[in-house]
Amino acid sequence: MINQLSLLIAQTKLHSMKLFSLLLSFFLPISGIVIAIGFSIALDTITGIWKSVKKGESISSRRFSAFISKTMLYESTIMLFFLMDKFIINDIVIQLFSVPHLTTKAVGLVLISVELISINENYKGITGTDLWASAKNLLFRIKEVRKDIKDLK
Repeated sequence: MINQLSLLIAQTKLHSMKLFSLLLSFFLPISGIVIAIGFSIALDTITGIWKSVKKGESISSRRFSAFISKTMLYESTIMLFFLMDKFIINDIVIQLFSVPHLTTKAVGLVLISVELISINENYKGITGTDLWASAKNLLFRIKEVRKDIKDLK
């Protein structure tokens, strides 16, 4: 009886690993998008904690659990859109735009954009500096330097 139970457990582990490997290989084309979304959520969480510490607000486990919920929601969303894209939408979209999995990439871009806006709000609350305005100023300065270099030649 014990031998049969240990054999059953071993076979279950083997089949579980095979299933996990199969799922992992299926979602491999969107691994970069999944990692980028996870990184943006983590960065938003870090800037949110930094903002809370700077303003003297308390950091509770309930607020931190939002990180896990948001990560699961965003990653599930991107995987669901990949499934729809793979089996339904991709054939139509590829004829129009010739970009594979365009819908999945667009949804990923929207999710990352939401996180970037939140990161910008947190950073602005911490330092008082708007990241978008700083980026615009940097680009303007680069254009000025290019113009000055052209004038020197």
